[in-house]
This record gives sequence, C-alpha cells and structure tokens, in this order.
Amino acid sequence: MSEQEEIKRILVAADGSNQSIKAVRMAAKIAKAMGAELAIIHVNEVHELPTLITEGQNPDEESRGRTIIDDATEIAMSEGVKATNVIKFGHAAGQILVYAHEFRPQLIFMGTRGLGRATAMVMGSVSQVVVHGAKTSVVVVK
Repeated sequence: MSEQEEIKRILVAADGSNQSIKAVRMAAKIAKAMGAELAIIHVNEVHELPTLITEGQNPDEESRGRTIIDDATEIAMSEGVKATNVIKFGHAAGQILVYAHEFRPQLIFMGTRGLGRATAMVMGSVSQVVVHGAKTSVVVVK
C-alpha cells in the first residue's frame, strides 16, 4: 500500500443509534488493524436560531450527548483502540464536515437512520450530506 493510500486517521460519527454503534465498532476494528488514529464525533443539534450559541443548548441534550460519546469511546476501547472524542453543537452534517476538514481522516464512518421520505427530500439525511460534502471516502453503515 502506498503512503497516499495508507489509512492514518479515521473519523466516526456517533448519534446513539444502533447503526452508529455498528459504525463505531467497525471503525475501531479497522483502526486497530491499520494502526490508525480514531476520533469519535457527536453533534448536539441546535434546533433554534439563538442569539448566542449557548442559548440554543439544552442541558438534557448535552448530558445525552456526553453519554453517547462516552459509550462510543468505551466500544472503541473494547476493540483495543484508544479514541479521541469530540462534541460539537449545531447542524450535524455541517459540524461533521468541519471537523473532518480539520482532522483530515482517510475514512469517515457513520450510521444511517431512516428519515421519512418527505423529510429526507427536503432536508437530506445527515449521511447523504456528509457523503456528498466530504473530501474523503465515507462508509455508511446500515
């Protein structure tokens, strides 16, 4: 494998769904096999247009987000991989893409969760937005 094809960094998005748990486990196994660095990101959605970002944050969602990222980190550790974890606030797809630009992974893993057809057509799912916006390969786990 050439240096350009070598996988040194893997990013996985965790939202607590069964699919994202599968994605974390798969990403951790590949990170271990490749000797790659693993980062886990969770995005707490901000649903309103707050004046300040802290005004849109919900303490219950923040606590849930911390639990999701801690559980995902524990899954990675159970696979023998130490992971960096990151929690962001805002639109999930946008924050994943911003962090991916900073972290520069060779692979991004994420689960897919079904949105209703009408919602997906209007908004697009997070995984669809990331697949189309990422500068690297994205593995969407069902």
